[in-house]
Amino acid sequence: MNRLHKVIALLILLLSCSYNNYAQTTSNTQERKKILVFIPLEIDGAFNGNDYILGNSNLPKSMLPALDFYNGVMMAVDSLKKTSAVFDIRIIDTKQKNNPLASLLTDTSLQKPALIISAVTNKVDTKLIADFAQTQQTSMVSAIFPNDAGINNNPYVTVLNPTLKTQCEAISKFAQNNFAKNTILYCKKKGATEDYIQNTIQSSNSKTTTSPFLNIEVQDSIALTDLLPYLDSTKQNILLCGSLKENFGVALVKILNENPAYKATIIGMPTWDGEKSLNVPNVEIIYASPYYFNGNEKLLKQLTGSYKQKYLGRPSDQFFKGFETMLYFTNSLLSKTAPAFNLFKITPVFNAENKSQIDYQENKNLYFFRKQNGQIKSAKPNSY
Repeated sequence: MNRLHKVIALLILLLSCSYNNYAQTTSNTQERKKILVFIPLEIDGAFNGNDYILGNSNLPKSMLPALDFYNGVMMAVDSLKKTSAVFDIRIIDTKQKNNPLASLLTDTSLQKPALIISAVTNKVDTKLIADFAQTQQTSMVSAIFPNDAGINNNPYVTVLNPTLKTQCEAISKFAQNNFAKNTILYCKKKGATEDYIQNTIQSSNSKTTTSPFLNIEVQDSIALTDLLPYLDSTKQNILLCGSLKENFGVALVKILNENPAYKATIIGMPTWDGEKSLNVPNVEIIYASPYYFNGNEKLLKQLTGSYKQKYLGRPSDQFFKGFETMLYFTNSLLSKTAPAFNLFKITPVFNAENKSQIDYQENKNLYFFRKQNGQIKSAKPNSY
Protein backbone atom coordinates (compact mmCIF):
# COMPACT_ATOMS: atom_id res chain seq x y z
CA MET A 1 0.00 0.00 0.00
CA ASN A 2 1.56 3.35 -1.03
CA ARG A 3 1.56 6.47 1.11
CA LEU A 4 -1.47 8.05 -0.59
CA HIS A 5 -3.55 4.90 0.01
CA LYS A 6 -2.56 4.93 3.65
CA VAL A 7 -3.55 8.58 3.96
CA ILE A 8 -6.87 7.84 2.25
CA ALA A 9 -7.49 5.05 4.74
CA LEU A 10 -6.74 7.47 7.54
CA LEU A 11 -9.17 10.00 6.11
CA ILE A 12 -11.88 7.35 6.00
CA LEU A 13 -11.10 6.53 9.61
CA LEU A 14 -11.43 10.22 10.47
CA LEU A 15 -14.73 10.51 8.66
CA SER A 16 -16.21 7.51 10.38
CA CYS A 17 -15.04 7.93 13.96
CA SER A 18 -14.04 11.52 14.60
CA TYR A 19 -16.32 11.56 17.66
CA ASN A 20 -15.44 8.12 19.00
CA ASN A 21 -13.46 7.55 22.18
CA TYR A 22 -9.69 7.12 21.98
CA ALA A 23 -9.12 6.08 25.58
CA GLN A 24 -8.46 3.01 27.60
CA THR A 25 -11.24 0.76 28.76
CA THR A 26 -11.86 1.57 32.39
CA SER A 27 -14.18 0.80 35.21
CA ASN A 28 -17.25 2.96 35.79
CA THR A 29 -15.79 4.24 39.05
CA GLN A 30 -12.98 6.09 37.24
CA GLU A 31 -13.63 9.53 35.82
CA ARG A 32 -12.97 9.95 32.10
CA LYS A 33 -11.51 13.37 31.38
CA LYS A 34 -12.83 14.78 28.11
CA ILE A 35 -10.29 16.45 25.80
CA LEU A 36 -11.42 18.35 22.71
CA VAL A 37 -9.00 18.80 19.80
CA PHE A 38 -10.08 21.29 17.12
CA ILE A 39 -8.32 20.80 13.77
CA PRO A 40 -9.21 22.29 10.33
CA LEU A 41 -9.06 18.94 8.53
CA GLU A 42 -11.45 19.77 5.66
CA ILE A 43 -12.57 16.16 5.41
CA ASP A 44 -15.73 17.21 3.54
CA GLY A 45 -13.48 18.35 0.71
CA ALA A 46 -12.11 14.83 0.31
CA PHE A 47 -15.35 12.88 0.48
CA ASN A 48 -18.82 12.91 -0.99
CA GLY A 49 -20.67 10.98 1.66
CA ASN A 50 -18.45 7.93 2.16
CA ASP A 51 -16.91 8.17 -1.31
CA TYR A 52 -13.35 9.50 -1.64
CA ILE A 53 -13.33 12.08 -4.45
CA LEU A 54 -9.75 13.37 -4.75
CA GLY A 55 -8.54 10.65 -7.09
CA ASN A 56 -5.28 8.71 -7.09
CA SER A 57 -3.02 11.75 -6.84
CA ASN A 58 -1.43 13.84 -4.14
CA LEU A 59 -3.60 15.35 -1.46
CA PRO A 60 -4.13 19.14 -1.63
CA LYS A 61 -1.32 20.93 0.18
CA SER A 62 -3.85 22.88 2.24
CA MET A 63 -4.92 19.65 3.95
CA LEU A 64 -1.47 18.32 4.84
CA PRO A 65 -0.50 20.50 7.86
CA ALA A 66 -3.76 19.77 9.69
CA LEU A 67 -3.56 16.08 8.81
CA ASP A 68 -0.02 15.86 10.15
CA PHE A 69 -1.03 17.67 13.36
CA TYR A 70 -3.78 15.04 13.72
CA ASN A 71 -1.24 12.24 13.13
CA GLY A 72 0.92 13.69 15.91
CA VAL A 73 -2.04 13.92 18.28
CA MET A 74 -2.97 10.29 17.62
CA MET A 75 0.59 9.08 18.14
CA ALA A 76 0.57 10.89 21.49
CA VAL A 77 -2.72 9.14 22.29
CA ASP A 78 -0.97 5.83 21.59
CA SER A 79 1.67 6.80 24.15
CA LEU A 80 -1.00 7.76 26.69
CA LYS A 81 -2.67 4.38 26.27
CA LYS A 82 0.46 2.76 27.68
CA THR A 83 -0.06 4.59 30.97
CA SER A 84 -2.83 4.41 33.54
CA ALA A 85 -4.30 7.68 32.23
CA VAL A 86 -7.95 7.60 31.21
CA PHE A 87 -9.18 10.16 28.69
CA ASP A 88 -12.00 10.63 26.23
CA ILE A 89 -10.42 12.26 23.17
CA ARG A 90 -12.72 14.06 20.69
CA ILE A 91 -11.37 15.24 17.33
CA ILE A 92 -13.47 18.04 15.83
CA ASP A 93 -13.01 19.05 12.20
CA THR A 94 -13.57 22.82 12.20
CA LYS A 95 -13.98 22.98 8.40
CA GLN A 96 -17.21 21.07 7.88
CA LYS A 97 -19.25 22.35 4.94
CA ASN A 98 -22.70 22.05 6.47
CA ASN A 99 -21.83 22.42 10.12
CA PRO A 100 -20.03 25.68 10.99
CA LEU A 101 -17.87 25.89 14.09
CA ALA A 102 -20.37 28.12 15.92
CA SER A 103 -22.96 25.36 15.58
CA LEU A 104 -20.51 22.62 16.52
CA LEU A 105 -19.77 24.36 19.80
CA THR A 106 -23.42 24.07 20.86
CA ASP A 107 -23.23 20.25 20.76
CA THR A 108 -24.14 19.00 24.24
CA SER A 109 -21.60 16.16 23.96
CA LEU A 110 -18.79 18.73 23.91
CA GLN A 111 -19.73 20.43 27.16
CA LYS A 112 -17.59 20.31 30.32
CA PRO A 113 -14.25 19.27 28.80
CA ALA A 114 -11.11 19.03 30.93
CA LEU A 115 -8.86 20.47 28.19
CA ILE A 116 -9.22 22.10 24.78
CA ILE A 117 -6.47 22.03 22.13
CA SER A 118 -6.76 24.16 19.00
CA ALA A 119 -4.77 23.80 15.78
CA VAL A 120 -6.84 26.54 14.15
CA THR A 121 -4.92 29.28 12.31
CA ASN A 122 -7.45 32.07 11.84
CA LYS A 123 -8.66 34.79 14.19
CA VAL A 124 -12.40 34.23 13.94
CA ASP A 125 -12.38 30.52 14.76
CA THR A 126 -9.70 30.92 17.44
CA LYS A 127 -11.82 33.56 19.15
CA LEU A 128 -14.91 31.32 18.97
CA ILE A 129 -13.06 28.45 20.63
CA ALA A 130 -11.55 30.80 23.22
CA ASP A 131 -14.99 32.16 24.13
CA PHE A 132 -16.27 28.58 24.40
CA ALA A 133 -13.36 27.73 26.73
CA GLN A 134 -14.22 30.71 28.91
CA THR A 135 -17.88 29.71 29.22
CA GLN A 136 -16.76 26.17 30.10
CA GLN A 137 -14.07 27.50 32.47
CA THR A 138 -11.65 25.11 30.78
CA SER A 139 -8.02 25.58 29.75
CA MET A 140 -7.57 26.07 26.02
CA VAL A 141 -4.21 25.78 24.23
CA SER A 142 -3.86 27.58 20.90
CA ALA A 143 -1.08 25.34 19.67
CA ILE A 144 0.24 26.88 16.44
CA PHE A 145 -1.39 30.27 15.74
CA PRO A 146 1.00 33.16 16.64
CA ASN A 147 -1.81 35.62 17.27
CA ASP A 148 -3.93 36.59 20.27
CA ALA A 149 -7.04 36.76 18.01
CA GLY A 150 -8.34 39.75 19.96
CA ILE A 151 -8.76 37.67 23.12
CA ASN A 152 -8.99 39.67 26.34
CA ASN A 153 -9.93 39.03 29.95
CA ASN A 154 -9.70 35.27 29.34
CA PRO A 155 -7.02 33.64 31.53
CA TYR A 156 -8.15 30.19 30.38
CA VAL A 157 -6.40 30.65 27.02
CA THR A 158 -2.73 29.82 26.41
CA VAL A 159 -1.05 31.06 23.21
CA LEU A 160 1.71 28.48 22.75
CA ASN A 161 3.23 29.99 19.59
CA PRO A 162 4.22 33.49 20.77
CA THR A 163 2.63 36.51 19.13
CA LEU A 164 4.54 38.75 16.74
CA LYS A 165 4.81 41.41 19.47
CA THR A 166 6.44 38.97 21.87
CA GLN A 167 8.78 37.64 19.18
CA CYS A 168 9.85 41.15 18.17
CA GLU A 169 10.52 42.13 21.80
CA ALA A 170 12.56 38.94 22.25
CA ILE A 171 14.56 39.67 19.08
CA SER A 172 15.31 43.17 20.35
CA LYS A 173 16.44 41.81 23.71
CA PHE A 174 18.61 39.18 22.02
CA ALA A 175 20.25 41.78 19.77
CA GLN A 176 21.03 44.03 22.71
CA ASN A 177 22.41 41.21 24.84
CA ASN A 178 24.63 39.80 22.10
CA PHE A 179 25.67 42.83 20.04
CA ALA A 180 25.82 45.61 22.62
CA LYS A 181 29.01 47.07 21.13
CA ASN A 182 27.78 47.05 17.53
CA THR A 183 25.70 49.43 15.48
CA ILE A 184 22.89 47.28 14.12
CA LEU A 185 21.74 48.01 10.58
CA TYR A 186 17.95 47.79 10.66
CA CYS A 187 16.73 46.93 7.14
CA LYS A 188 13.07 47.18 6.15
CA LYS A 189 10.73 47.87 3.27
CA LYS A 190 7.69 50.12 3.39
CA GLY A 191 4.53 48.56 4.81
CA ALA A 192 2.14 48.65 7.75
CA THR A 193 3.38 45.35 9.21
CA GLU A 194 6.98 46.49 8.77
CA ASP A 195 6.19 49.71 10.65
CA TYR A 196 4.59 47.70 13.47
CA ILE A 197 7.67 45.45 13.72
CA GLN A 198 10.02 48.44 13.73
CA ASN A 199 8.01 50.31 16.38
CA THR A 200 7.87 47.22 18.60
CA ILE A 201 11.59 46.46 18.32
CA GLN A 202 12.75 50.03 18.71
CA SER A 203 10.34 50.72 21.56
CA SER A 204 11.82 47.75 23.36
CA ASN A 205 15.31 48.99 22.48
CA SER A 206 14.59 52.47 23.88
CA LYS A 207 14.20 50.94 27.34
CA THR A 208 17.91 50.12 27.29
CA THR A 209 21.02 52.25 26.90
CA THR A 210 22.96 49.86 24.69
CA SER A 211 23.67 49.68 20.96
CA PRO A 212 21.70 51.89 18.55
CA PHE A 213 19.86 50.90 15.38
CA LEU A 214 20.74 52.57 12.10
CA ASN A 215 17.65 52.47 9.87
CA ILE A 216 17.80 51.53 6.19
CA GLU A 217 14.37 51.72 4.55
CA VAL A 218 13.67 50.94 0.89
CA GLN A 219 10.50 51.22 -1.15
CA ASP A 220 10.09 47.52 -1.95
CA SER A 221 13.17 45.47 -2.86
CA ILE A 222 16.71 45.93 -1.56
CA ALA A 223 19.98 46.18 -3.50
CA LEU A 224 23.70 46.30 -2.67
CA THR A 225 23.74 50.05 -3.36
CA ASP A 226 21.28 50.52 -0.47
CA LEU A 227 23.71 48.83 1.92
CA LEU A 228 27.15 49.93 0.72
CA PRO A 229 27.23 53.30 2.56
CA TYR A 230 26.78 51.44 5.85
CA LEU A 231 28.91 48.32 5.42
CA ASP A 232 32.43 48.00 6.84
CA SER A 233 34.87 45.48 5.34
CA THR A 234 37.07 45.59 8.45
CA LYS A 235 34.56 44.15 10.92
CA GLN A 236 31.53 41.90 11.31
CA ASN A 237 28.44 43.71 10.07
CA ILE A 238 25.27 43.10 12.10
CA LEU A 239 21.98 43.48 10.23
CA LEU A 240 18.40 43.00 11.39
CA CYS A 241 15.75 42.23 8.78
CA GLY A 242 12.53 44.01 9.76
CA SER A 243 10.10 42.36 7.35
CA LEU A 244 8.09 39.14 7.38
CA LYS A 245 8.19 39.04 3.58
CA GLU A 246 10.32 36.04 2.66
CA ASN A 247 11.47 37.50 -0.67
CA PHE A 248 12.82 40.58 1.10
CA GLY A 249 14.78 38.48 3.61
CA VAL A 250 16.08 36.16 0.89
CA ALA A 251 17.25 39.17 -1.19
CA LEU A 252 19.06 40.67 1.81
CA VAL A 253 20.88 37.41 2.56
CA LYS A 254 21.70 36.88 -1.12
CA ILE A 255 23.33 40.32 -1.41
CA LEU A 256 25.65 39.71 1.54
CA ASN A 257 26.39 36.13 0.52
CA GLU A 258 27.51 37.31 -2.95
CA ASN A 259 29.76 39.98 -1.41
CA PRO A 260 31.85 38.05 1.16
CA ALA A 261 34.26 40.97 1.56
CA TYR A 262 31.64 42.29 3.97
CA LYS A 263 31.40 39.75 6.76
CA ALA A 264 27.80 39.68 7.96
CA THR A 265 25.49 38.31 10.59
CA ILE A 266 21.81 38.78 9.77
CA ILE A 267 19.05 38.49 12.38
CA GLY A 268 15.81 37.41 10.74
CA MET A 269 12.12 37.13 11.47
CA PRO A 270 10.09 34.08 12.65
CA THR A 271 9.22 33.31 9.00
CA TRP A 272 12.87 32.32 8.46
CA ASP A 273 12.40 29.04 10.31
CA GLY A 274 12.75 26.27 7.73
CA GLU A 275 13.38 28.62 4.77
CA LYS A 276 15.91 26.63 2.70
CA SER A 277 16.81 29.50 0.35
CA LEU A 278 18.55 31.14 3.33
CA ASN A 279 21.07 28.27 3.56
CA VAL A 280 24.15 30.15 2.32
CA PRO A 281 27.87 29.72 3.12
CA ASN A 282 29.06 33.32 3.58
CA VAL A 283 26.47 34.74 5.98
CA GLU A 284 25.65 33.75 9.54
CA ILE A 285 21.87 33.60 9.99
CA ILE A 286 20.13 34.12 13.36
CA TYR A 287 16.41 33.66 13.88
CA ALA A 288 14.03 32.69 16.67
CA SER A 289 11.42 29.94 16.93
CA PRO A 290 9.42 28.58 19.88
CA TYR A 291 10.08 25.06 18.57
CA TYR A 292 13.26 23.00 18.50
CA PHE A 293 12.65 19.35 17.69
CA ASN A 294 16.28 18.16 17.64
CA GLY A 295 16.85 18.55 21.37
CA ASN A 296 15.61 15.05 22.22
CA GLU A 297 17.31 13.04 19.50
CA LYS A 298 16.24 9.63 20.83
CA LEU A 299 12.54 10.54 20.82
CA LEU A 300 12.89 12.31 17.46
CA LYS A 301 14.31 9.16 15.83
CA GLN A 302 11.70 6.97 17.48
CA LEU A 303 8.77 9.10 16.27
CA THR A 304 10.26 9.56 12.81
CA GLY A 305 10.70 5.79 12.49
CA SER A 306 7.13 5.11 13.61
CA TYR A 307 5.80 7.70 11.19
CA LYS A 308 7.75 6.24 8.25
CA GLN A 309 6.51 2.77 9.04
CA LYS A 310 2.89 3.90 9.29
CA TYR A 311 2.66 6.51 6.51
CA LEU A 312 5.69 5.77 4.27
CA GLY A 313 6.93 9.35 4.47
CA ARG A 314 8.73 11.88 6.64
CA PRO A 315 6.89 13.80 9.37
CA SER A 316 6.59 17.57 9.17
CA ASP A 317 6.96 19.98 12.07
CA GLN A 318 3.15 19.94 12.42
CA PHE A 319 3.32 16.27 13.35
CA PHE A 320 5.74 16.99 16.19
CA LYS A 321 3.69 19.99 17.33
CA GLY A 322 0.58 17.84 17.49
CA PHE A 323 2.43 15.12 19.39
CA GLU A 324 4.02 17.43 21.91
CA THR A 325 0.97 19.62 22.54
CA MET A 326 -1.25 16.61 23.14
CA LEU A 327 1.24 14.79 25.37
CA TYR A 328 2.43 17.80 27.38
CA PHE A 329 -0.91 19.38 28.19
CA THR A 330 -2.75 16.11 28.71
CA ASN A 331 -0.08 15.08 31.18
CA SER A 332 -0.48 18.48 32.85
CA LEU A 333 -3.96 17.35 33.87
CA LEU A 334 -2.14 14.68 35.90
CA SER A 335 0.38 17.23 37.26
CA LYS A 336 3.07 15.85 34.94
CA THR A 337 4.58 18.60 32.77
CA ALA A 338 7.88 17.21 31.46
CA PRO A 339 8.28 18.53 27.88
CA ALA A 340 8.84 16.08 25.05
CA PHE A 341 11.08 18.47 23.10
CA ASN A 342 10.61 22.13 23.98
CA LEU A 343 10.77 24.28 27.07
CA PHE A 344 7.66 26.36 27.70
CA LYS A 345 7.46 29.44 29.88
CA ILE A 346 3.74 30.14 30.27
CA THR A 347 3.29 33.70 31.52
CA PRO A 348 0.20 35.87 32.05
CA VAL A 349 -0.28 38.74 29.60
CA PHE A 350 -1.87 41.65 31.44
CA ASN A 351 -4.20 44.18 29.88
CA ALA A 352 -2.40 47.38 28.81
CA GLU A 353 -4.90 49.63 30.59
CA ASN A 354 -6.03 47.43 33.48
CA LYS A 355 -2.81 46.00 34.90
CA SER A 356 -4.65 43.56 37.18
CA GLN A 357 -6.58 41.94 34.28
CA ILE A 358 -5.09 38.86 32.65
CA ASP A 359 -6.03 38.85 28.97
CA TYR A 360 -4.51 35.42 28.26
CA GLN A 361 -1.45 33.26 28.97
CA GLU A 362 1.47 33.11 26.55
CA ASN A 363 4.58 31.02 26.02
CA LYS A 364 7.49 33.42 26.43
CA ASN A 365 10.28 31.00 25.58
CA LEU A 366 12.01 31.18 22.21
CA TYR A 367 14.99 29.31 20.80
CA PHE A 368 17.56 31.43 18.98
CA PHE A 369 19.24 29.53 16.17
CA ARG A 370 22.59 30.39 14.61
CA LYS A 371 22.93 28.80 11.17
CA GLN A 372 25.42 28.91 8.35
CA ASN A 373 25.25 26.96 5.09
CA GLY A 374 22.10 25.28 6.40
CA GLN A 375 23.85 23.85 9.47
CA ILE A 376 22.77 24.76 12.98
CA LYS A 377 25.74 26.15 14.91
CA SER A 378 23.78 26.64 18.13
CA ALA A 379 20.21 26.60 19.44
CA LYS A 380 19.70 28.22 22.82
CA PRO A 381 16.46 28.82 24.74
CA ASN A 382 15.89 32.44 25.65
CA SER A 383 12.95 33.28 27.91
CA TYR A 384 11.58 36.76 27.48
